[in-house]
Amino acid sequence: MKKSFLNILLFLVVTSYASNDKYRLILTDNPATTIMIGWNQISGTSPKVHYGTTDYGTNWQNYPSSKSIDRSISYKGMSNTFAKLTGLTPNTNYYFVITDSQGTSSRFWFKTAPSNNQRMSFIAGGDSRNNRTPRRNANLLVSKLKPTAVFFGGDMTNGDSSSEWQSWFNDWQYTIATDGRMFPIIPARGNHEDSNNSIYNLFNVSSSNVYYDITFGNNLYTIYTLNSEISAGGNQYSWLNQKLNGNSSIWKSAQYHKPMRPHVSSKSEGNDEYANWAQLFYDKGVNLVFESDSHTVKTTWPVKPCSGGSGCDDGFIRDNNNGTTYVGEGCWGAPLRSSNDAKNWTRNNGTFNQFKWVFVEESKIEIRTIKVDNANNVGSVTNDNPFTTPSNLDVWNPSNGSVVTIINSNVSYPEVTLTNPIDGSTHKVNIAITINANASDSDGTIANVKFYVNDNLIQTDTSSPYSTSWTPSVNNQSYILKTVAIDNDGNETTSKEISIFVGEVSKTITSTINSGDDDAEQYESSGKMYMNSSDLELVYDGSSKGNQHIGLLFRNLNIPTNATITSAYIQFTTDETNSGNTSLGIKIEDSSNAQNITSQGYNITSRSYYNKTINWNPNSWTTVGESGNKKKKHQS
Repeated sequence: MKKSFLNILLFLVVTSYASNDKYRLILTDNPATTIMIGWNQISGTSPKVHYGTTDYGTNWQNYPSSKSIDRSISYKGMSNTFAKLTGLTPNTNYYFVITDSQGTSSRFWFKTAPSNNQRMSFIAGGDSRNNRTPRRNANLLVSKLKPTAVFFGGDMTNGDSSSEWQSWFNDWQYTIATDGRMFPIIPARGNHEDSNNSIYNLFNVSSSNVYYDITFGNNLYTIYTLNSEISAGGNQYSWLNQKLNGNSSIWKSAQYHKPMRPHVSSKSEGNDEYANWAQLFYDKGVNLVFESDSHTVKTTWPVKPCSGGSGCDDGFIRDNNNGTTYVGEGCWGAPLRSSNDAKNWTRNNGTFNQFKWVFVEESKIEIRTIKVDNANNVGSVTNDNPFTTPSNLDVWNPSNGSVVTIINSNVSYPEVTLTNPIDGSTHKVNIAITINANASDSDGTIANVKFYVNDNLIQTDTSSPYSTSWTPSVNNQSYILKTVAIDNDGNETTSKEISIFVGEVSKTITSTINSGDDDAEQYESSGKMYMNSSDLELVYDGSSKGNQHIGLLFRNLNIPTNATITSAYIQFTTDETNSGNTSLGIKIEDSSNAQNITSQGYNITSRSYYNKTINWNPNSWTTVGESGNKKKKHQS
């Protein structure tokens, strides 16, 4: 017996990975042109970053640029390695890998900040310490909300130990999006960082004293990172005062760890920070301050320092026009504390795991408080539009509203309104729709008006009257229309969105007469109006009154423009019986907005009606209270 053997060769393809982990992006300079990439170099030699604006995956040879490391320091049980990329193009995607003698890392990417003053988003919070579940939840939400940068107010770990820091950086990898996008951090020092070295050596920030500033855009927004764990006065005060004096940014902001006036009664007052910074913030126009440390939630009204008098509470008094808004105070994973020390200038306060989601544009800053516990169920914003709230995002909505808005009173923005089509209207596929908008600018001129359908730009009009024509090509679909007006200063305003439907819609619209003045009788012989009859005779009302005309006013029908009415009917209810026969004629007033019925003579017959008369010969009405089909007059 002969046996055959099939020999199978199994080829294993082995990919050689670089020996590094615990990746981080840090902003230390101009965020439009510079980024610091940090990682832990586990083993291997000659690490290098390969990068470019085209995604070549892990094929490092194809990337046009490379950068050797600038600094490497062994600290907290890691070989913290840093490479600064400079000369980058603003508002641009950059893809990169890290190679060493042992292989190539995964491919990551980041987006440089814009160099102009376009709208940007940020996340701000602190105190991630020792509860890893909320810490990871908050980190995961960073990957889904895709901010321009993350402001982190200190107390990353509980004991500043090597093992805690290694766990912290492992958890920080949750901030990396599923497509490999990373988001830069701007860190401050907290009291649980035993020294400045923790922030300086692990994030390679620009100052060993851990106070520094970063400006976004041309002059849109400056964030001052301060150090509340060293003297707020002295050199730090002198630096901050000098920086603020020379700053022409539209918005100025600060972050530091310990709050001036904590909203937890067991926490000591931040008198050093208050004495050195509060008045300086107010005098130099610092609009928004992020504080941490107390493991609680607070937002304040705009405030200024005070030393006494009516309304002065704990050194602050409300100033809606020029005050500074303070928000915080931690909750990125540290043990929560009761928010039990509110002030009369506290806007809202609470206790839950959270961070702040901040939108900055020339005209305003918007701050939302985001609860992080449901992070796994939250959708994601897109890389191109980080401002649309994703599904299931848990935005705190306290008594004074979910959005804290700081308005720039020095900027005048255009006004724009969509005038056609109307919201909720129905249209036909492959038939052109004219879209019209009104736009004006109080201190200048309108440069152009952009028209969007489902966020896709379809036309830009540079002259009034502003309009475009658009033809929908997909049937049975809803579309969102909006316009954006841009003035001669480059300021933008987006109109209120409207929704239209393209296709066939079947809808029943009902109107019931509830007002006594919306039905009336007019005597045929004299034209006299009878406004308060207890019922309506159709149409003979005895020998004394004779025949009469009946007027019925149905309000709020709201029939969409261009709608086809396939069927309509009027339904009556019997209040007394009659076995006689009758023949009725029904007419409709020739008006899209019929006027009220009044007691003026001939108010029914003097109106203009459509030529067509609907004839109705109802059956005998034999039961009081009946309102079934035979009490309806249908017209198709």
